[in-house]
Amino acid sequence: MFPTRKRLIQTLYILRKNYTPSALTKLKINVPTLTECLCLLDGPLVCLSTLIINVLCIYHPDMLQAIDTTKKLPNLKCFSFTSFGHTYEYDNLIVPLLCRMINLEELKLYLLVRRLDSTYIDGYQLYDRFLIYMTQLKKFTFYIKTEVSFKTVRFELPTNEDIQRSFIGRRYPRVTSYAYTQSVPFDGVCHIYSLPYDFEYFVDLDNSFQGGIISTLLRSLFRASIVTNIKYRSED
Repeated sequence: MFPTRKRLIQTLYILRKNYTPSALTKLKINVPTLTECLCLLDGPLVCLSTLIINVLCIYHPDMLQAIDTTKKLPNLKCFSFTSFGHTYEYDNLIVPLLCRMINLEELKLYLLVRRLDSTYIDGYQLYDRFLIYMTQLKKFTFYIKTEVSFKTVRFELPTNEDIQRSFIGRRYPRVTSYAYTQSVPFDGVCHIYSLPYDFEYFVDLDNSFQGGIISTLLRSLFRASIVTNIKYRSED
């Protein structure tokens, strides 16, 4: 599981104080917050080409001011980012981080995003916000769940068909989506994910996923094989 904060601070100290060779090219690590991920990328690991990182929480801490969050990361070729914590900071923290990876060839994302007075993350947004800058990208694997709540404004959310159309003609892999509205406590929820499904987890899986999606997912998941919060209801 994830290391304690004390243990992680010791890990960062070692990485940033020349105990780790600057020639390190691949790193796989679990961290409690996104800040540690940004510290790693802002540190001495200038030759890092592959980073596989699991982040417990994504939020905007005060200490972020001491980190250069605009520096490009041209040596990074493969980036895998997994977070099981729901975040409201996708637009403020995740998107800017991805925009720095201008030479990325492989990208893998697992994100649980919450938004206020906004819409679902779809193919248009993924492309326009960061994929357009990744001209060397050869493989993009993802699962992104968006939960939307309206507080001050209300508008019509895209349908599942709208979400599907947003992925057409933009060099995406095979993509499936499932969007539904009035899901208490949220006004709308949307799952988007690439196929074949390449993660060991899926949130809120049930047999309302239509068109053979659930059977495809289960075959992929059981090869791995952990499914969180399965709520399978038998057909009448």
